[in-house]
Amino acid sequence: MAAIAAIPFAPFAPLPASASGTVWLCLSETRGQGREIARRSLGPDNRFSLSFIHSVSDTPVIDNYHIENGEILQTSEIFEAHGAGLPSIANDMDATGWRQEEGKFILEMSRRTGPIPLRIQAQFENTLHIAGSDLPLADLGHKALTLALCDEEKPH
Repeated sequence: MAAIAAIPFAPFAPLPASASGTVWLCLSETRGQGREIARRSLGPDNRFSLSFIHSVSDTPVIDNYHIENGEILQTSEIFEAHGAGLPSIANDMDATGWRQEEGKFILEMSRRTGPIPLRIQAQFENTLHIAGSDLPLADLGHKALTLALCDEEKPH
């Protein structure tokens, strides 16, 4: 099983940015009440990454995202070895480019994801990277989280 599953959902209405233009990401319980566990503001480039150790190849994977028109867009996946759940061909779903660089495979894409369900396991080092800061997701104490855009006005 892959340590993180990114399952496309039906399109959703774009969420407004706050009055300051800041875009917020929320991590919520996937199971239970769905309550908000953490929120992080994106930097001015509206980008973030999720990294983990692949459960089959036991190698690092980085998924890069950008917020565009109020939606989460996956822009690339970077990995060192092919394994279950990782791309293996240049014409993978929504691929826009494929290259090998410094011993890594880079699949460039333009994939709208909607909310991203995450399975969290400490041994796979699931981490959210935003604007130079790293949040180890296992530290939040939940085995399943959903990452989505959130509204700044929502209670913390």
